[in-house]
Amino acid sequence: MANIVNEILYRELERDIRAMGSCLLLEFDKLSVGHDTNLRRKLREAGFDYRVVKNRLASKAMRQAANVDITPALKGKCGIIFAHEARAIEAAKLVREALKVFKKDVPVRVVGGVIEGEAIVGAAAQAIADMPDRNTVNAQLAGAIAGPARKLASMVAALQSGLARCVQARVDQGTMSEVPAAG
Repeated sequence: MANIVNEILYRELERDIRAMGSCLLLEFDKLSVGHDTNLRRKLREAGFDYRVVKNRLASKAMRQAANVDITPALKGKCGIIFAHEARAIEAAKLVREALKVFKKDVPVRVVGGVIEGEAIVGAAAQAIADMPDRNTVNAQLAGAIAGPARKLASMVAALQSGLARCVQARVDQGTMSEVPAAG
């Protein structure tokens, strides 16, 4: 009976992994029912799916469906937050915000993630919430490109206006002779 249940769980997990854009792996310990319910509600309201998983099944499904190895992150009680598109960074920030109610001994921690097809495990996983999301990176890139372009445009405009001022000054002085018409 357990093999049938595991097979069903594995297929559902594999289907969710294939449909995800990114995911976040959480390890939890001594999480009260109230805090768990609050975290699940906040994640659901933000459009994320959260599931507690069996580590062996999650590892196997990640290798098969996403071609990534997250086995080092799967120790103890684990859950996966599935994010559509690349929103795992947003999910990590939401989890960090939701866990601010704990002063010490935070019962949940980010232990890994899959962002844009790359597995992030170990110490780097703790920094996922500090990463800029795609929109922020796009804005920073646009700013980096627009800065030099803006400088070039202002230099060209300054060159034209400087030339016009010089010609006008010559005309005002009367030192500029008439230019014969071409033709």
